[in-house]
Amino acid sequence: MTTSATPRDNTDPEWAGIRTLGHANRFGWWDSEFRYDGRMRVPMGVNIKEVRYSFRGDGQTDVQATQVPRGQSGVDQQYEVIEHARLDGFDVITFTLRGDLDVDKNPRPDNSSLKYAIDVRVTLDNGEVRRAAPEIDVLASDWDPDDAPDVGRPYVRLPFDSNWGGSPNSQAGFGYVSDNGFVPGDKFIIDLVNPREGRQGVPSNHSDTVYYQLVHEDGTPSLETQVPQPWKAEGHTGRGDLSHKTMLPAIDLRQKGDKPGYYRFLVWPQAANFDGSVSNLSWDPTKTEDAFQLGSVYYRYTASGGIDPAPQGQFVVSPGDPVTVPRTGETKYPGVVIQATGDGKVPAQTVTVTLPLDKGLRFTGRLVVGVMRGSQWVQIEQPDGTLSADGRVLTVKNVDLALTGKGSKSAVLVEVQASAGAMLGDTSLSFLVGGPPASSSSLIHITDR
Repeated sequence: MTTSATPRDNTDPEWAGIRTLGHANRFGWWDSEFRYDGRMRVPMGVNIKEVRYSFRGDGQTDVQATQVPRGQSGVDQQYEVIEHARLDGFDVITFTLRGDLDVDKNPRPDNSSLKYAIDVRVTLDNGEVRRAAPEIDVLASDWDPDDAPDVGRPYVRLPFDSNWGGSPNSQAGFGYVSDNGFVPGDKFIIDLVNPREGRQGVPSNHSDTVYYQLVHEDGTPSLETQVPQPWKAEGHTGRGDLSHKTMLPAIDLRQKGDKPGYYRFLVWPQAANFDGSVSNLSWDPTKTEDAFQLGSVYYRYTASGGIDPAPQGQFVVSPGDPVTVPRTGETKYPGVVIQATGDGKVPAQTVTVTLPLDKGLRFTGRLVVGVMRGSQWVQIEQPDGTLSADGRVLTVKNVDLALTGKGSKSAVLVEVQASAGAMLGDTSLSFLVGGPPASSSSLIHITDR
């Protein structure tokens, strides 16, 4: 009896290249370092022969990384194979990569940041070459009043070598292997920098808080951090002063009941204006794209927990039509539009919706899923969800998106109300349908009536 292997899908980045699980995506130009987690599907019996990456973000993969044992957590140009598994007629290789970069050009005075694509090239021992090009955002680390208005945003440093302490080094919290779910208290290091800190009468001149969250590969937050958690940190301007760092306490994912898999450690730095109001240069914790990834954890990781052997239908998520929400308590329905981009069956998804901070919106706890049939909107289902303790996050599991094939559309809406004291103006919700990235909802106009 023979078993047919799963057919190769050359549109899938795991077959065509490398799927990026996570990477150090944003840092100040002082911290020119590379951190990367990736996964590939390869023919049975094929192994990694060589791993290289671009030192300057110029397309030249001129640095060769050396393989070291899984869980070593070194500080040189190295990679570790986290798992090499066999699934349904093919192999899956998951690896973590680290090393130095030379992208330390100061963006100021004209730019708040400069973007680089860091090419990763993996050569397999069958001669095949796989590539990925994760983008990094290198921020201005200092500030002057004559700089462009968006220069000088707060940021968190990317720990490297052993400068911040920690065991066996300061960067061990990226690609950290925890087979029992325990993450020691010296792995997640936060060093908050505000280039405008202490400058009198200047917008965004004080930082003392970040938000952080651990998020599973499928977009589900850890039970430890169901919503981004505030954490006190002392903002400062000094490059060489590492005395302001703080370390998160130990986390036990198994004890909390979290599922195994790959987790990203995300941080959103905050800033306040001189009058105490929240600065618009802060990073929005309701937006995944605003997060700094400072670390990652492989908790009892197996490739079968992160991928499906059989191809499934894909879809894209985009904002729905604008919605006006009056401060009268009337229920309105902002949401997102879902469109199938393939013909495979789209399984039921978990939908997570997050309210913006301090806007005065509230959930009723219900989603509405519907489709257009001809010119008529038809409601398909109205599932109940679970609200977080603070009421800001609504999670609804097993949502049927009602997609019927490539090009078909549906919409997922959520019931919201505005309190009498809601902030007037425009805002939006964050929708996570299945896995990341999150999408903004319809533009919400909050009005008096």
